[in-house]
Amino acid sequence: ADQAKKSGSGKRKIGKDSKKVSRRNEADFRGRSDEEIIALTKQWEIYVHPRARQFFTGPTSLDEVLSRLARGIDGGEDPVLGGEEDCVFWYGDVTRDDLQAAIRMVKPGESRQSVTYVNRVLAFIF
Repeated sequence: ADQAKKSGSGKRKIGKDSKKVSRRNEADFRGRSDEEIIALTKQWEIYVHPRARQFFTGPTSLDEVLSRLARGIDGGEDPVLGGEEDCVFWYGDVTRDDLQAAIRMVKPGESRQSVTYVNRVLAFIF
């Protein structure tokens, strides 16, 4: 059970110490307001796959995961509704060993948070 700790950039790194350098520029990050996050997650909900609706059975669990995803993405980018040719950088938590985008979430049927890779969450939900 690795502990999540703050890195020098202010973002949490989850896992072992990392030597890799990210290509994202944190100085360019523009976060979303709470209102923008709500609006974006409502737009995303239209595209949620039925398997994700079955998996996230609690009334707010899907909303919570979508909100976590929206908080880690620049306000001018969108991995769901944006263009296929655009790269969307992650500004949220990353794993320590290889700087992979990650979130902590409580999976349905579990009581403890676990680390989940953002790319897997996106692929599963959409």
